[in-house]
Amino acid sequence: MGKLVKDMMNPIEEYDKIDVEARLSDALAILKKNHEKLKAGAISNYHKTLFVTDASRKIIGKLSMYDLIRGLVPESAKKSELHIARVLSSRVLEVADQVGEFQEHYQWLHNSFFDLVKQEAHKRVKDIMSPVHPVLKEDDKMNHAIFVLFKEGVRQQLVIRNGEIVGVINLMVVLNQLLETVSPECGVNWQS
Repeated sequence: MGKLVKDMMNPIEEYDKIDVEARLSDALAILKKNHEKLKAGAISNYHKTLFVTDASRKIIGKLSMYDLIRGLVPESAKKSELHIARVLSSRVLEVADQVGEFQEHYQWLHNSFFDLVKQEAHKRVKDIMSPVHPVLKEDDKMNHAIFVLFKEGVRQQLVIRNGEIVGVINLMVVLNQLLETVSPECGVNWQS
């Protein structure tokens, strides 16, 4: 019959949670503590994704590595309405004003990484998280999970049982299962 999602998923209890009203600095503190534990040998691994909860402790979003890094980009750079076509105006004074505005929006690129983190760490989790929409059930086949990851363009998907989130399927789970499955019968011979 093949492996089911419930056989491969990471239990949701393995993941750290963070409140939707928390700050990016709070999320970074959780990850930093885990990183230090890993370096000290107190743990052998940890999940880099944090799940975001509302006041009722229901999971409503996630903070993946991508979300955390995206959160470091200042809002002025994300919302910049400056377009190169506008900068190429023939009116010199207008161009000078636009170039100055452009430089102001991207000044942060010339700061240190420390200064960037310090500047952006105040952002709220709710402003940088990605929403989650669980679509996998624990009794789905792994082929279905792979299709959902591909179709949704996500690297991890939540798994539900009776409407409750119970686990996570991510690319590492799929890769590990792939490496366990690969054999000469599949046309892959790694022994020379």
